[in-house]
Amino acid sequence: MRKAAAVLAIVLAAGPAAWAAGTVLSLSFAEPIVTCPDGNVSAGYTISTTAAAGATVTETLTNASNVTVASKAYTILPGNVPGGWTFAGRTKAYDGVFEYSGLVDGTYSLQVCVTQAGSNGNENKFVCSTETIIVACAAQVVNPCASTGPHGEVVGNDRIGVNAAAQMQFRGDFGPTAFVEITGPNNFYRSASVTRNGDSCEYHANWKFTNDNGADFYGNNGEGVYTVKVSGNNNTLEFSVTLSN
Repeated sequence: MRKAAAVLAIVLAAGPAAWAAGTVLSLSFAEPIVTCPDGNVSAGYTISTTAAAGATVTETLTNASNVTVASKAYTILPGNVPGGWTFAGRTKAYDGVFEYSGLVDGTYSLQVCVTQAGSNGNENKFVCSTETIIVACAAQVVNPCASTGPHGEVVGNDRIGVNAAAQMQFRGDFGPTAFVEITGPNNFYRSASVTRNGDSCEYHANWKFTNDNGADFYGNNGEGVYTVKVSGNNNTLEFSVTLSN
């Protein structure tokens, strides 16, 4: 299953003892797959942790009116066993997939929540992440990107220095060319048009800090959180970029 680097997870580290050693629980989605004309959805995700305890997972799909369409819960078994975690050194991972058939056209939200029991008196760990799923089978006849949910990310978002560069990538139904605006500290503003990557629904942009050679965007106003806004074809997307010294 193709992993998305996108980090939509909310990570909570609890307790002063074991959690201080770097124990984390996180969740990331792969790009959802919508099969037309029937409106069948498959949304893969990966749960990562540094603890081997079992975990409870809940999947909830809601429509644009926040009405629950489907809900499911299951358990990840403790340890490196069938139905449990896959060990890779200190990191343990589990690949899950949400599947549902016969969705009518519309915008849906898939929320996946994971609870993992604490140990040695520490509190439970908990993470929730939400992915947008767009079903547009009628429009997909003439627009192959109609059922592509918007998503954006920056490679190495937690490790970008103000003297480095940011490689931005995003996907969605933004048309042949997307308009991108970056705002940040001290009234920083840059904008550019970014062309769709071939026949895909993905776009790539280079934000360079030390020189403008080959850059779609150039410069920054120092460390801080910057906001990237993408617009096109009556669709919008926002995601953040964090720069540090």
